[in-house]
Amino acid sequence: MPTRPLAELRTQVGETRRTATDFTVERGKVAEFARAINDPADVYLDEDAARAAGYETIPAPPTFTRTAEFPRYVPDGEGFELGFDPARVVHGEQAYEYERPLYVGDTLTGDTTLTDLYQRDGRDGGTMTFAVLETVFTDEADEPVLTATGTSIETGRAISESDAATEGER
Repeated sequence: MPTRPLAELRTQVGETRRTATDFTVERGKVAEFARAINDPADVYLDEDAARAAGYETIPAPPTFTRTAEFPRYVPDGEGFELGFDPARVVHGEQAYEYERPLYVGDTLTGDTTLTDLYQRDGRDGGTMTFAVLETVFTDEADEPVLTATGTSIETGRAISESDAATEGER
């Protein structure tokens, strides 16, 4: 259970907060990210390959904006304080809706809205709390580039390595 009462947390549903500023899509970081996710596509490494594939310049991989959560981009004191215990939090699901490709050289701002917060009983006991967050990333011209929707789940008990291994067997 979160450290804050559910009724108090629900008062934040519908609120929007600035959660990423000066998020510049850097060529080297795009290349590192593509290697980290084991995506061998040349479009993430070579401008000629990107143009040949129909892009204006080197695009970022579809999930690249997850790096906007790194501390260097998050404004101090922003975001949502949900009172979730980090040892009990798992990533539920993630979806991306693009208005246009994200390109090297783009500098984005992210505004996040808490769109839903609810609880339900867990399969293995305990209560799970779900927080659905939607982040709209805009470019320097304040034009939307993409919307990322993700769900964080605080489980009823801490997640251990053996739990994660067992989950993978299901």
